[in-house]
Amino acid sequence: MHFHAEHSLFFERRQPLWRAASSLALTSCVLVVNAGVSSTAVSLVGSCAGGLLLLIARAHGHKRLEPAFAWTLLVVALALMAGVASSQDSAVIFETGARVLCGVLWVLWLGTQVDWASLRHVLLRLRIPENVVAALDHAVMHGILTQREWTQRRDAARLRLGAPRVPLASWGPLLGQGALQAFLRLERVEETALLRSGLRADTGEDEGVQLEAVDVERGGQRVLEQLELNLKPGEQVLVCGPSGAGKSSLLRLLAGLDGPARGKMTRFGTSVSPGAALGARLDGRVALLSQNPEHHFIASTVAEDIAWGLRRRGVDPDELLRRCTDVAKALQIGHLMDRPCHELSFGEQRRVALAGLLVLEPALLLLDEPTAGLDPVVAHELRTLVEQSVRRTGAACVWATHDLLSLPPQTERLVLLRDRRVLFDGSTAEGLTRPWLLRAGLAVPEGEENAC
Repeated sequence: MHFHAEHSLFFERRQPLWRAASSLALTSCVLVVNAGVSSTAVSLVGSCAGGLLLLIARAHGHKRLEPAFAWTLLVVALALMAGVASSQDSAVIFETGARVLCGVLWVLWLGTQVDWASLRHVLLRLRIPENVVAALDHAVMHGILTQREWTQRRDAARLRLGAPRVPLASWGPLLGQGALQAFLRLERVEETALLRSGLRADTGEDEGVQLEAVDVERGGQRVLEQLELNLKPGEQVLVCGPSGAGKSSLLRLLAGLDGPARGKMTRFGTSVSPGAALGARLDGRVALLSQNPEHHFIASTVAEDIAWGLRRRGVDPDELLRRCTDVAKALQIGHLMDRPCHELSFGEQRRVALAGLLVLEPALLLLDEPTAGLDPVVAHELRTLVEQSVRRTGAACVWATHDLLSLPPQTERLVLLRDRRVLFDGSTAEGLTRPWLLRAGLAVPEGEENAC
């Protein structure tokens, strides 16, 4: 058993539940006795036992314990010296120091035996409410990603400064920007949670989506103007345009995260009126894959994250397991099910995020730059998997991108956006011709291709 290289909250191999439960019970008993019995001898015996277990753990490869162990001894020693220097009762000082040392050593040992994934299962077996455990799981995931954000910013500062140490004056902006990004990510995750947990408002009809002269505003700015779009059930539509054209805003509108400021919008036969509340705009039949896969991770491990939406919708456990297994097999991620989400490669994160949506069997699948940041082989595999999934489920699909080299081959309809408006809506073959691409800002005029 070894720690993962990046974060010690998760082990490389899943541990038996009985081992985690017994380690937790033993540590709890020791801590209760250590706190309840006013005996220096008992605390010292507990400290020796805890120290011995830590040495055994180190012999099994837990070398990451050395810094924590050294700091623990240093803190206890400083506390004892401070107590002696202040002329307090030496017996009380040593008793308190022994208690602290005993407690810390046993907690450190527990960390070598129980990771978060095991502890999560233990809490569920103890009948802790599932929503409480899920909230803790989300907090662990968000904390790890925030820590990584700060680490990346620190490393970037080191590179820019050309020095191993970052000046104290630079830590304020570094921590502030990292915290801001963490809050923005948390906001996006909450939006994802709303979409994935939304109930399917089946009306018995699937009339697709109709937009008539729709304007969309965000933060007082108009992000889409006079949209005209008719999306039929099961239809595959490719949306292309340069950065800032409004592709992401269009997908957020179709998902219900943003509402129309003006105009008429009808989705699945239900009118979405201007000014409608967020709850009235959301529909569990719609799934949105955003550009950043980390915005999809609500649970800490792959298996739990894929199943998260189904659990919130009250799906039967047997049906939940079948659907998760099927989608994992289809996306070729079955071997990742026990892995922590934050340790996946970018391509693996994309597949896991997509799995969390496809397992919900949406009627409308919205993909925002799904191949961005992927190498050509992985991008091709993702296009193939999406094509197979929508063909199997009969879902309508809107694929938004500015990358003309990674287009889904089977899409026959193309919508070009430019300056927040629909510039072209027709066949893919016609829309990808040079004149239309030039007008859309997706091609370089002749004579400028080789200009420096």
